[in-house]
Amino acid sequence: MHNNDDSDCLMAVMTAQEAAQIWGLSRNAVSDACRRGALRGRKSGKTWLVTVGDMLVYQRGRYWPDMIPVELKPAFDQAIAYMNDRK
Repeated sequence: MHNNDDSDCLMAVMTAQEAAQIWGLSRNAVSDACRRGALRGRKSGKTWLVTVGDMLVYQRGRYWPDMIPVELKPAFDQAIAYMNDRK
């Protein structure tokens, strides 16, 4: 049986609506960016799914809200570390 903890990779995946709320965008802005290929995402049914890491890449150079939900903090920190390693 798998133990779900805060570092689980599923915590890094969110809907376009969740991403929009976290990054101060509209759901349509996130969905449109996915559709255009400006933001890497995957569609599940009618819902676009994105990762914290891909949102960081997409939002690079833009305003990032200071308040990241506690449950996304491990995934957020992991994505930041990954991006720093790629520099």
